[in-house]
Amino acid sequence: MGTVEVFNGADLNPNAKEWNPIYDCAPEEDRCLFLTFSNGFPLTEHQIVTFFTRKFGACIERVYVHYPEGGKQLPLFGKVVFVASSIPAIVLGGKEEAKFSIDSKTMWCKKFEARKARSRASAPASRRR
Repeated sequence: MGTVEVFNGADLNPNAKEWNPIYDCAPEEDRCLFLTFSNGFPLTEHQIVTFFTRKFGACIERVYVHYPEGGKQLPLFGKVVFVASSIPAIVLGGKEEAKFSIDSKTMWCKKFEARKARSRASAPASRRR
């Protein structure tokens, strides 16, 4: 058997936070999914957190459901932010969109695109830089 060398000359910061592979430092937009609900059948933040936690474990950083101003219309969409950038791909299972049923209500998930990226992608090629 070969010998194992131990490197003791590392200059580690004794005040550094402990590294945890579960929480990565990817930008928020890389850790998000855009959620849509059927008209008239919205979901609450609590329902969404409970669903993802039961199905995928403790993977949620936060959930946002858009409540229209005035309070007369029901929410149609939301966003979920996960703790790691790998989770959206796991949820989507290699597809562009995934459909889930929560408390007999339909929720569609797809990769979140920031407004800047969406407007750039839809701009004519001659205007892109």
